[in-house]
Parts: sequence; structure tokens; C-alpha cells
Amino acid sequence: MLIRMILIEEKDLLADFSSRGPVTVTWEIKPDIVAPGVAINSTIPGGYLPLQGTSMAAPHIAGAAALIKQAHPDWSPAEIKAAIMNTAKNISDRDGKRYRTFEQGAGRIRLEAAIKTESLVIPGSLQFGKFQLADNMHRHSSKLTVKNTGKVTKTYSFSIPKKEHGIEWELPMSFALKPNEAKNVELAMKATPDLLKDKIHDGSLVMDDGKNKIRIPYLYVLEEPDYPRVMGFDFAPADNGKAYRYEVYLPGGAEEFGIALFDPDQYRFVGFLDWGRKLENGMVGKEIPLEKLPEEGLYLAKVFAKKKGRESTIDA
Repeated sequence: MLIRMILIEEKDLLADFSSRGPVTVTWEIKPDIVAPGVAINSTIPGGYLPLQGTSMAAPHIAGAAALIKQAHPDWSPAEIKAAIMNTAKNISDRDGKRYRTFEQGAGRIRLEAAIKTESLVIPGSLQFGKFQLADNMHRHSSKLTVKNTGKVTKTYSFSIPKKEHGIEWELPMSFALKPNEAKNVELAMKATPDLLKDKIHDGSLVMDDGKNKIRIPYLYVLEEPDYPRVMGFDFAPADNGKAYRYEVYLPGGAEEFGIALFDPDQYRFVGFLDWGRKLENGMVGKEIPLEKLPEEGLYLAKVFAKKKGRESTIDA
């Protein structure tokens, strides 16, 4: 019998389970950065095992921040974060298409480049928030702090962004900074909503310090994109043994929220486990006393949340 093995090395690809943004309500770019998180050889009781997830990626960033702090003990947390984001590698999928800014943030961390960087741009990304057509506000400005951390005077300049129909940029003229000198600069984006077809616009501005090019991801949201109104329902016995507790995540809050119970065979409505109006965004949790629960048995729970005319449901 002949067996043939073909090994294909894959790197700098986002895992299917990697968390994506943007952040609802504030519409900020998240994640800020990405790091290796698949098939990471990790310690377990009695040995090692390849594991994946945030628990693998987060230590990469924490360790990187510690090494940058060791190399630059006078840097603040904001400067360390900027160094990590400013020097990250922009990554693409298998077809060569770049991941969106709200999928990869600034990109994949490059520790050596972050330690050796001679320029910092703070913050490392730009969020212009959500724009409502009714607001009639077409100009959105933001400020950046540019710092020369090198040993010689540097000249900084912004590259002209790729032309996008309906969006125009106002960028600072080139300027020079002496070693350890910093400067606050303002830039602005002017949008013509009638010319914009997509609800989410993202990309990167590029600043050249004469030696390296620094990418600054941005995100602009026109009207509120559709997103799940309810996520992550969990239901289990409470710690006190006298109740059951549920937890559910409402990304943007809810005008109406409920947990409806049905007979799974006849799909007959049994009642509400809980119901409410005008809930804030975030994690919602509540304990239901045993005496307020329906009789023991199997039920279909439909968890729903409504906001601004849209509804999402979870079956459990």
C-alpha cells in the first residue's frame, strides 16, 4: 500500500472562530491587534498539547508588552500599545484579499519591529463612529499624536489615500520632529452620504517617517448596520441550589426582551421565563426561583430581543 502525505504550511490566516468587530453602539475597531492563536503548543497537566483560542493569543500580546516595557521602561501603556499596532503586519486571506480592519485591527503583531520602532502614532487606529443621515454632519475630525523616538530628526508625511467615491480626506502637510519631540496633528474625513453605497467603510491611512510606513486603520459607519440583537444565552442551576440562573448578551441593548417557553413536540406556548423592556446593552443575568419555574420537563426556549424595528432570536 502506498501512502502519500502532502504538508501545506499555513500562516497569517484568521481562524474561523476569531472574534470579529466592530463594537456595536460605539462602532469602534476591535480587535486592536491579532496574534498566533491556533495549534499553540501549551502546557497541560503531565505534558503539552496544541491548543487554540484567545487563551493562546492573549499571552503573546502580554509577553510582547512586557518585552517592549523592558526595552523602553519610560514608555506609557498607550505608547506600548501604539508601538504594537503601528508596526503590525497587514494580513490577507487565502485568496489574497485583505481582512477588514474590524477583523484584524492593525494586523498581526511583529514584536521585533515594535521594539525597534523609531516613531509612534497615538492612538493606533481611528474611529469616526456612526453617522446618521438626519444629522447632516458630513465632516468628521480626529487628532493623532506623532512622536519621534529615534536619535535623528525625522520628516513625516501622509500618503494620499486610495480614492473612494463619496469620501474625501483632509490630511496634515509634511512636518519634521527632532528626537523625542511630539506633535499633535488633526485630520478629517468628509463624506457625501448620497454617494456611499455600503454601510461600513474601512481602510488604512499611511504615514511615512522616511524609513518605515505606519498604517493607521480607520472605520466609518453610515447608518446602523444589521447585527444580532441577542447573543450567548446560558441557563444553569444557581450556586445556592434554590434557583436557576440565565445569562445573555445584548450587544446594543433592547427595547423588548424575553425568554418564551414552548412545548417542543406541539410547539404550544407555555409561558415566559422572563420578559422586560428598555434593557441596557451588555451582559444581562437573572436568577429565577425554583417555585417560579414551570414543571420539570423538556422545553424549547426562544430568546428574543427587539430594537429599532429589528428582532433576533436564539433557540435553546
